[in-house]
Amino acid sequence: MAGETEEQESQSSRYRQIAEQIKQAIHSGSLPPDSRLPSVRTLATQYHVSMTTALKTLRTLEDEHYAVARPKSGFFVAPRKADKKLPLVPHEQPREIAPLDEQTELHLAMVGSDCRVRLDLANGDISLYPVKKIGLLMRQMGYSKPALLGNTVKGTGYAPLKAEIARRAVDYGCNINADDILITNGCIEAISLSLRATTRPGDIVAVESPCYFVLLQMLHNLNLRVIEVEAGAEGYVNVEKLTSLFQRKAVQAYLSINNINNPLGKSIPNEQKAYIARQADENDVVIIEDDIFGDTAFGERRPFPMRAFSPNVILCSGFSKTVAPGIRIGWVHSANYMRKIASLKYTSTMGTSVLSQAAIAELLRNGGYDAHLRKLRRELANQIRQMRQAVLRYFPAGTRVSDPEGGYVLWVEMPVQALNVRALFLKARNAGIGIAPGHIFATDHRYDHCFRLNAGFGWNAEVEQAIRQLAQWCQLSLLEAKQD
Repeated sequence: MAGETEEQESQSSRYRQIAEQIKQAIHSGSLPPDSRLPSVRTLATQYHVSMTTALKTLRTLEDEHYAVARPKSGFFVAPRKADKKLPLVPHEQPREIAPLDEQTELHLAMVGSDCRVRLDLANGDISLYPVKKIGLLMRQMGYSKPALLGNTVKGTGYAPLKAEIARRAVDYGCNINADDILITNGCIEAISLSLRATTRPGDIVAVESPCYFVLLQMLHNLNLRVIEVEAGAEGYVNVEKLTSLFQRKAVQAYLSINNINNPLGKSIPNEQKAYIARQADENDVVIIEDDIFGDTAFGERRPFPMRAFSPNVILCSGFSKTVAPGIRIGWVHSANYMRKIASLKYTSTMGTSVLSQAAIAELLRNGGYDAHLRKLRRELANQIRQMRQAVLRYFPAGTRVSDPEGGYVLWVEMPVQALNVRALFLKARNAGIGIAPGHIFATDHRYDHCFRLNAGFGWNAEVEQAIRQLAQWCQLSLLEAKQD
């Protein structure tokens, strides 16, 4: 038995050794792009390994984008996108995301920690969510179906939940196969798995600017570089600049919140989504779409995700912004990368709590989720309106504030050079007021005069007083800037 185990381990590590040898040949030019790779039988004979190990070698090269499989023809060296790149203009140079400096690290550590007035997060008060209903469903299902707790958590997720997600997707223009859905520990894990499945360290990813700070730090942790494409006057990404990057082969992927972006709260119009998706397909750019805020849109109809316009888009979403922040149930759909994504999930967190999945599946099935969304959207729209009016009323002339189409947050922009947002953040924290400082939404200092506010915890006298206090500090900063 010991001999068999050693042989299995040897075969298991052997496929990786063979794959590395082939990759070196590709890098050196010995195996040029589009050249045929050895067949499974040939590899098995050459390296004295089993057919299974030989096939695993080729599949590994395919997963890591060194090889492409062509039906009835075999495996070939993948085309080199780098060969087609054109020079970037200066402001489009990819950035290495630098490690956090001590102050920024402090700010990120403090965002979300307890404070008296919650203006720093992107979710709402517990009263906004159906927590009692979800709690009851979990108790009932845990009692009637003890296997939901007792069985090992493996596989791609609870089948009834995946079926409900696929059913609902039809309403927002997506024909999704439930078998191509993987349930994750929140939408953030879905995005992380998608990036790991489609990119390699050193690849360049386009993001909208300002960009949700967790996404920027995720890209840094994966050793990816970014090109930040600033939002236009409409509040969403500059489509012309973005697609120009695609056409010039300047990026390998585009990571975006296309519906109710964070922090501006805007959605890209359908015709622009369709154009971006078409350009990405034509230029072999992977789109990873974070659609976590799509269900919070204030309009009568939920906006279509970009996945509705191309089956190649990897769609990530979840229920932490609608059902309850504490229920970390997310999901990812991919028509092309699901095998790789599922493998990465299994070897990282393995599985996701099934009881929570079952409770959400029942909420979706019985209509409770749709009834809840109608109420949630009304409440959020009202709270956003009240806070926005207060900012316009109390803050100095020249202050700009976003006009969101959904979600929880407002983006406040002071005149340039009129605000040190890092100092404002600490001053507000010391007074028990939480805000999200603008500098964490970029890789440089371009948003040092901005900050994000959260309206999700309701409008009351304490919140209004906090807004007035922030306005007074900003007015003082503006006067000091004029004197200098």
